[in-house]
Amino acid sequence: MFARWSVRIGLACSLACYPLALQGQDKSLQQRIADDFIALAGGVHPGYRIAHAKGIVLTGTFAPSRGATSLSRAPHLVTASTPVIARYSNGSGVPDVADNSPHAVPRGLALRFQLPNGAYTDIVANSHNGFVVGTGEDFAAFLDAVLATKPDSKHPSPIEAFLGTHPAALKFVTDPARVPVSFATEGYYGNDAFIFVNAQNVKQPGRYRLVPVGGPEYLDSAAAAKVSANYLFDELTRRLAKQPVKVRVLVQLPNPGDPTSDASVVWPDDRKLVELGVVTLTTVAPDNAEVSRKLQFNPIFLSDGIQLSDDPLPPLRSAVYALSVANRRSPSPAAPATAQQRNTAQQQNVEPTWLSFDPAAKTVRFQLIAGLTGLNGALNFNGFRDGQLTLVVPVGWQTEIDFRNHDGVLPHSAEVIAPQAPPPALPGDPAIPRAFTLKLLQGLPSEATDDMRFAAQPAGDYLIACGVPGHGAAGMWIRLRVSGTAKTPELLPTLAVGSR
Repeated sequence: MFARWSVRIGLACSLACYPLALQGQDKSLQQRIADDFIALAGGVHPGYRIAHAKGIVLTGTFAPSRGATSLSRAPHLVTASTPVIARYSNGSGVPDVADNSPHAVPRGLALRFQLPNGAYTDIVANSHNGFVVGTGEDFAAFLDAVLATKPDSKHPSPIEAFLGTHPAALKFVTDPARVPVSFATEGYYGNDAFIFVNAQNVKQPGRYRLVPVGGPEYLDSAAAAKVSANYLFDELTRRLAKQPVKVRVLVQLPNPGDPTSDASVVWPDDRKLVELGVVTLTTVAPDNAEVSRKLQFNPIFLSDGIQLSDDPLPPLRSAVYALSVANRRSPSPAAPATAQQRNTAQQQNVEPTWLSFDPAAKTVRFQLIAGLTGLNGALNFNGFRDGQLTLVVPVGWQTEIDFRNHDGVLPHSAEVIAPQAPPPALPGDPAIPRAFTLKLLQGLPSEATDDMRFAAQPAGDYLIACGVPGHGAAGMWIRLRVSGTAKTPELLPTLAVGSR
């Protein structure tokens, strides 16, 4: 039984006296989860996601249904047709997992609705109704318990002890792992609640549900045992050659008293379902492996008319997804900078051309370059991550930060925020007025530029972090010190505690 459980979880002061020291801190929650996923997958698989590694990308369109706008004013619900990118996947972090293996569940379906002006919004769903637990802390504890359980563990083993106190997790790992006829005949559940807002500003919580137009269809156990290791992928390609795949996009609405803050609590089937529309998928994306590698789906890539609820999991999932991106673009897993890395940060090159200033005019200009190197899967500024670079500006100076996204794959942005390590998964209000770039959540595409201009005040310590959900939390941040004693600006590699 342990083997069956283990697969289900496959979804599943640096400057002297600086107040934000990472040395000696425990791992962040998102890093614990990402590291556990990597361990459960048997180590790093470069170029692949740490979960749902084996997948296929399709393209098509979305057409909204009548009445969808009664629930939300989202752009794709008021437009006749919206381009869609979809990715079906197996749940494991192992790229060659067999499609009929219990390790392949829960399967996933992610949808990206490509909105006007380069914007987009995502739905990320899997084939199990109800998540394993309701909080990130419990999910990390769940994964830790699985990893701590060995074949010779005494009873109750760590995972047995966990499941004995978490009934939703027990149900999650013991529900039958049905094998679908096709990715296209499986049902998928969003599980996390979001707030849908219509043109009259009426707000309604709900959970996504993605249902095949023809209804779910599964193989019996005898047929499932005989299929090939890649049958879902082969079948989908053959199916698309004959006809498109159609998926209904539904939102389940809760009754009063149904919790929106716990994704492990399944709302009863008699709750109202609102159809938002139908996705029609027609084509397997060319260069599929490369497209899949570059795609970053994210449950908090939202649009107007769709908001986060009190469910704590989407922001955390966003941060874990960003670490997954860094992992599949790096030869080794993304991780917080080690003490040795921090101690040798001063050996990285700081280009003098990045910083210019005029003492008489009290103005400073800094070139902030997102994804300058491949460090941390390109989730870095100017080749530095996790606060290893500090911009010092005298208090009151007029500051211009010229932002450029050098990353050839992912969008990025920047914002000055209050110091906290790691930064939050979602950006908030800037700590200094006007200290943020355009498209803070969505990010600017490769080689796009913007600037932020502000007066450097009040004195204090800040972070400059990427505002794209999860990127800052995955290490994409440097430090800003607004100093009451500095005479001129400086750009310094951040020294480890005890260094001078």
